[in-house]
Order: sequence, then structure tokens, then C-alpha cells
Amino acid sequence: MKIRKIYSIAVYMSVLAILGLLGSSCKKAIQVGPSLVAANSSNAFSSNSAAQSVVSGIYTRMSAGSFFQGSAGISLTMGLAADELINISSNNSSLGTFYLNSYAPISPPPFWSEFYKELFFCNTAINGISGSSAITDGVKKQLLGEVKFLRAYIYFYAVNLYGTPPLTTSDDYTVNNVLPNSTPDAIYKQIVQDLTDAQGALADNVYVDASGNTVTDRIRPNKQVASAMLARVYLYLKDWKNAETQASSVIGNANYTLVGNLNQVFLRASKETLWALQPVSQLYLNTIDANYLIVNASYTLSTQLPLNNNLVNAFETGDARLTNWVGTFTTTTAPVTTYYYANKYKVASLSSTIAVTEYPIVMRFAEQYLIRAEARAQQNNLSGAVADINIVRARASLANTTAASQSDILDAVAHERQVELFSEWGHRWFDLKRTNKLDAVMSVVTPQKGGTWSSFEQLMPIPPDDIRADANLKQNPGYN
Repeated sequence: MKIRKIYSIAVYMSVLAILGLLGSSCKKAIQVGPSLVAANSSNAFSSNSAAQSVVSGIYTRMSAGSFFQGSAGISLTMGLAADELINISSNNSSLGTFYLNSYAPISPPPFWSEFYKELFFCNTAINGISGSSAITDGVKKQLLGEVKFLRAYIYFYAVNLYGTPPLTTSDDYTVNNVLPNSTPDAIYKQIVQDLTDAQGALADNVYVDASGNTVTDRIRPNKQVASAMLARVYLYLKDWKNAETQASSVIGNANYTLVGNLNQVFLRASKETLWALQPVSQLYLNTIDANYLIVNASYTLSTQLPLNNNLVNAFETGDARLTNWVGTFTTTTAPVTTYYYANKYKVASLSSTIAVTEYPIVMRFAEQYLIRAEARAQQNNLSGAVADINIVRARASLANTTAASQSDILDAVAHERQVELFSEWGHRWFDLKRTNKLDAVMSVVTPQKGGTWSSFEQLMPIPPDDIRADANLKQNPGYN
């Protein structure tokens, strides 16, 4: 784990201080409070504004981190690993390992180090804020709710990518240096606890900035976001009743809706957004992902990732998502080829002069209908499940589903998730994995991509350097 030998509290605070300065130069809404360049363990949590700046720094780091956007981001890498995207250029060799499902331990995916840096930051903030007598109760409650949500979100991906990653809520590196692998049950227990705590602490029905002021941008989680994430977690745990309950609490909230115009779903001001990240780079102010996903002549296909035909062929005739969320580009030189590409985000330019119209949407409302549909079907509430499926289909200009039996309805839910959530946050990969369909699909798809599929590749390899540094840490099977 990259939490070894690294961050004393003073170093940690210095990192966040630098990030805070970078963010404030961009005048980002997530940046609030004084500069903390001289911060150390004695003053980092000595006031409301200091603690607010620390938490703002975590958001800044997440927004700039490789896991959340860009060429190493989860949407692109796991879209390549599954059957959503294709790698057509040798210039994308770093992404070739995902596309061919060949994750060599000697050069493992970058997620591990990113996760444990973020987790260390979260643990330090939670422990520092909890132990401070200088932070007022209201600010302490809100900040702890936010950081616990972030910790749960990171652990959700850690357990689904690595299976048995170490579990820690400590900011003591001497403890973290020797942690063993944990278990999925233990990690999910912590996730549920953190999200439950967040649900009770976060602002209800409004979004607030670091100072607690109501804002329109949905870039910090609120109670409804915590509920939505709990719905997803319970779905993964096969706790159908709680998944339905949490999803229903979000669906019944008037602040969210399915946006009728599909070309406006991914705009910054979309009412379908549950939680988005605010870009923090001075070089590009919209999403980085669009730069890789939108195929056009200006990039000569050297960095772009078109859609896999397995996904394109999954759309039904008349599906408005195909016409609005999938673009086409035809080359003008031999061999003339037409590529399909994800066109959910429309702004591919990285120019800082382009208006900010799109934020990377991390969680959105449509998923909640599909969570509830699956949970209802699993509880034999077939009419309720069909009703939820049809709401999503109606927005896509499709007729009601013809599925009637439980198994057919569950297949219908899986289909809607495939064509609704493609190129978003690895949903397709994790859906196949949690429903025990990954081996069946990838044993066909990986050879189509030029690789060879082995079942152990459902999990990522743990970096060997971390295993050598921690005698209690074991590699995932198949990578030894």
C-alpha cells in the first residue's frame, strides 16, 4: 500500500495546502478558507475555516486524481476492460493492458496507490476533525459526513477491483504499514457504516459549499447522494429490501428528475445529477473523458477510444440513446472506416477558453430506477420492477418492456443498465462481475480484442512493491 513510509500529518497538510492554492487560483467553488501553506498538525483543525480548507483540498485532489478522469480513469479503463470501448492506436499502449485484460503485476493499474493516498487523507481528516474542540458542531457534522461518504465511495471501488484490500480507518502509518488483506464482508460493513453516518450528517435536500452556504452546483454530496450510494451498495450485497428503500427515498425527491432532452442530461446544471466533480485544472474546465471518447479528425484517432460493436449492437431500433448519446465518425482515407463513439459529453476541447458547461457526473438519477427495478424483481414485485424499467425506456422513446417472468425482467434490467450507463464509472464491468456473468462474456469478448481471458482477471493485481514492503499482504490469485 502506498500509505507506507509517506505521509506525516505535516506533509499531508502541506500537500492539501498546495492543492488549495492551485484550486483557489482557478476560483473553484470547492475552494473555501485560508491558505494552509504553513499548516501542520497543530493548526490544521484549529478552526472552522482551516478544517473546511482541508476537506476542500481532498475534493481538489480527487478531481485531479487519475482514478476519477482521463486516460487512467475508471470510466475509460474499465470500459476497455469490458465490452464497451476499443483501443485502436498503439499510442494507447498504457490502456492496452485493460483492453486485452492482461494486467501484469510488474506494471499494475494505478488505482491502488490512488485509493490509499485518498484513504489516508480521509482518515486523517476524519480523525482530526473528530478530535478538534475548535470546530463548531454544525461544521464538524457536515465535514465528517462528507469525508465519510468519500471514504465509503473509495472503498466501494477498492473492494470491487481488488477483492480483499486492507481495511484501515487509521492515519498512523506504523499501523498501516503492516496491514493484512481484509475481507469483502468487513469492507462492506465499513462502507455501510460510513454511508449511514453520512446520511445522518449531510445537508438534506440542498447542496452546500465548504462553508455551509447553499449552492446550485452539485459538487459535494448531500443526504440524497448518501442514500443513492447506499442503494447501490445494498444492491451489490443482495440486500434487496434496503436497496429498494434507499432508491425509493431518492426517486421520491422532487429535486431530481430524468431529463427529457437526452442532450441535456450531462450538462453542469442537469437535474439528473446526484453528484458531480468540479474540474480543477487551469488547462481544461469541462470533462477530460470527452477528449478521449469523442472521435474526430482533429486527433487523427491517436488518443481516442471508440465504442465496441458489442455495445452498439445492444441498442434496440428506435432507442433515442443511440441517436443522442452515440456519435459516428468516418475516416476519409483508406481504409474508410466508420467509428461509433460515446457522445454523452459534447465538449471535447481542452481549451481553457471554452465555456464551462459540463462537469464529470459521478452519480445520476437514472441509476436509482434501475437499482429499484432489480431489487423489486428479486423480491418478486414484478409489476413494480416493470414500471421502473418502463420509466427509463420511455425517456429513451422506447415502448414498454415485454418482459414478464422474473428471469426475463432481470435480463431487461441488465440490458437497460448496459445501454443507459455505458462509459460511466465502470458500471458494465461491475454489473457483469456481481451477477456472475463476467467469465461468460469475457471469454468471448477478450479473444475478439486479441487477448486471452482467465477468470482470475476479474480482480486487479496488487502492486508487488507493496507486497514486498508488507509481509502480511498477499497477492491476488493468478498474479504470483
